[in-house]
Amino acid sequence: MSNDVFQPLTSSSDWEDALAASESTPVVVFKHSSACPTSARANGEMEDLAGEVDTPIYRVVVQDARSVSDAIADDLDVRHETPQVIVLSDGASTYDASHYRVKADDVRSALNGTAE
Repeated sequence: MSNDVFQPLTSSSDWEDALAASESTPVVVFKHSSACPTSARANGEMEDLAGEVDTPIYRVVVQDARSVSDAIADDLDVRHETPQVIVLSDGASTYDASHYRVKADDVRSALNGTAE
């Protein structure tokens, strides 16, 4: 599956758009490291999820847009990790996971309101 399943987060205006979108529907933010095998696995999980849900999935490649990644951490008060997935609703984080815990099933549960 190609990377066009994701909404790109490459600028502060992209991040503002993602935050605004979360006011009307939950969105997923995925922080990806192009140099990390764990992140490559997580990327596959998020690609699978994107093929199954209508929820927008925004992806920031940390090496390409570190300032955007930092803004996400600062704005949401969620410690930066990669890979990392954050579910946003009403402009706030309702779920986050990192490293080996980035799994499509867990994000799907979070989107359905059943995550622990």
